Amino acid sequence: MFLYRFFRFFLIWSCKLFFHLEVRGGGFIPKKGGFVLASNHASFLDPILVGTACPRVLNFAARESLFRNKLFGRLIAEVGSFPIKRWSADLSAVKESVRRLKNNAGLLVFPEGTRSQDGNIRDITSGFVMLAAKAKVPIIPVWVSGSWKAWGRGSRFIKPAKIRVIFGNPVDVGNRRDYEVAAREVVGRIQGLSDSC
Repeated sequence: MFLYRFFRFFLIWSCKLFFHLEVRGGGFIPKKGGFVLASNHASFLDPILVGTACPRVLNFAARESLFRNKLFGRLIAEVGSFPIKRWSADLSAVKESVRRLKNNAGLLVFPEGTRSQDGNIRDITSGFVMLAAKAKVPIIPVWVSGSWKAWGRGSRFIKPAKIRVIFGNPVDVGNRRDYEVAAREVVGRIQGLSDSC
């Protein structure tokens, strides 16, 4: 993924200069094998920030509408994105996610499904736990601090802000079938990381 690594190299320095990006807990990212990163979602910047902070290449499920523009769709596909129909049971996206995880990829998900209205975690979905359980991979909680201030909902422009990306201890969901309970546990871990900001 030359294009991914090229963009990441450029973004590391851009984020350090503009946002004074600080990364904690990078050692929790597995050196090999598939994994799911589950992060809070306060800004359009979050996928970029987490992708920049993570030492391994990430895959992203992006809303289907982003692929309507052929040029932009091709670009985001080149950096690991694939389309998902939001707010519906998109079986093709589920299968693609599990396939990538079983092929030792990292997958970034946002349990809220969309950006927060106020920077706080709201309603969550439990599908990410199902993906991890089916692929038998760990879930790593992630907290992004400062992205709401930099470019939250309703903001027209990106503003300088101190950004931290914090990775937490992996959660092994094994063969659990109580996806909602496990999802709440992971989200509790995500919120717990905010205490260290």
